Amino acid sequence: MTSTTGGYVTDTAYVAEFYGDHAPAHMNLIAASNGYRPRPLDGGFTWCDYGCGNGVTANVLAGCFPDAKFYGVDFLPAHTRTAELLSLRGGLQNTTFIQKSFTDLGPDEIPPLDFAVMHGVLSWIDDPTRNAVLDDAARRLKPGGLLLTGTNAMPGWAAKLPMRNMVYSLSRDGQNSLERAQTGLDWLKKLKDAKVKYFRDNPALAEAVEELERLDLRYMAHEYFNEHLRAFYFAELKAMMEAKGLRFAGCARLFLNMVDLSVPQALQDEFRSVKTRGELEAKRDFIRNETFRRDVWIKGEPLKSEEEWLAVNQDQVFGTVDPLAKIDRTVAFGDIQLSYENEPFAALLKLVAERGLSIREMENHREMAGLSPWTRFEAARLLAAGGQVHSFPASTKPVKVAKDARLSMPAINRGMIKELGLSLPKVALAAPYAGTGVEIGNIDAILLLARCEKGRDGAVKHAAKVLGGDVGDIVIGHKTLTPRETEDLLKQRFAALETTMLDKLAEIGVIGVES
Repeated sequence: MTSTTGGYVTDTAYVAEFYGDHAPAHMNLIAASNGYRPRPLDGGFTWCDYGCGNGVTANVLAGCFPDAKFYGVDFLPAHTRTAELLSLRGGLQNTTFIQKSFTDLGPDEIPPLDFAVMHGVLSWIDDPTRNAVLDDAARRLKPGGLLLTGTNAMPGWAAKLPMRNMVYSLSRDGQNSLERAQTGLDWLKKLKDAKVKYFRDNPALAEAVEELERLDLRYMAHEYFNEHLRAFYFAELKAMMEAKGLRFAGCARLFLNMVDLSVPQALQDEFRSVKTRGELEAKRDFIRNETFRRDVWIKGEPLKSEEEWLAVNQDQVFGTVDPLAKIDRTVAFGDIQLSYENEPFAALLKLVAERGLSIREMENHREMAGLSPWTRFEAARLLAAGGQVHSFPASTKPVKVAKDARLSMPAINRGMIKELGLSLPKVALAAPYAGTGVEIGNIDAILLLARCEKGRDGAVKHAAKVLGGDVGDIVIGHKTLTPRETEDLLKQRFAALETTMLDKLAEIGVIGVES
């Protein structure tokens, strides 16, 4: 490892994942709901992912906003090559991927930024590199620009850090990171199964090991075998950001900004009396004991008045990326549950599942006409807290797809399915009208592409050929399906896709309906 990597793993590519909280509209919602001005999305804004990995998130979001510019920086050549390939296959003209260390970025390689994101990297690099990347982002952010960070968190990592340090020390530095990860995981499984005292004294560690067993081994290689691993208390993060001129704008997981949903009822009065947001975050970290924080920071000042706050939030648009029938009416926030069966939630959920609407536009609908703007926004925010209602960049219109309709698909989605559909269990597709990506099971994604390319009658046969099912290459549950079994499975999946998802996918722009 050279010093320019900051101690980051360089011999193994990271898993290809999409992060919905990196979407500009989501970052705007966090800022606006916590009293800060969102960034405009109706023009050529700029966005950069520091540590972009394989570029899945950057490319999908670039497909949503063709007038914006998306940048990704990563030290690993394998990462930027994959990112550039996805961009090429998706026909994108608004992406730039830079294969460099954060410490080597030139002043003109990235323009002033509206949005910047850093997932995990602040915990996985050394102090000089961490300081360099924060300096770079803070310098490039425009006034009012937003930064999202994802970091390992204390006290949630308190018991895991000694466990990580142990497995790091057990394997040789000369080994491949995947080999080191497998050696470490095998040993942790033995400790867990033997119920050794450290695991008995820290019961959550057994769950952590079981999660590592479920995940792609590349995750453990990058999480546990970087030379440096740092978990932060909120006060440490806040001090780092304030030293760069950035303010805390809120937790990227919306519900964590709400005392009623993130704090046990017995402690809620105590939390409502805290003097600062920093005090609230520091105390709540011990209540939630989460191992990973997602936070939004702003290079700007808070809104001055409640009137200004309301004016900003009246323009927030809410919608869904799933049809109403697939949305849970009860959501658990740890030990706290919230039901959306009662009013005004039920009526509002039905409304935004049909089309994306702003808080201002909702007053034109009979179900919402009697509610104040404050009540409409609070109800929408509580729905969004459950993770099934999202912030959209603009309003949408309901779409009804006829059975014989000719369908099209944006080039980015064709490219994502063709490049990743056979290698990943889920494929992230751009939903331009929702301003984010949606993840669809790989078989359904291949069927969707086949429906667009071969029509309704030829979709199943073409998907079977792409998947290898026409010669018996599909394995589900350790069983190889016969061509007939494959055809029956694809017919069932295709029927479900047509009856439950096509209207919604057309509404949010994953597919188009040709006239």
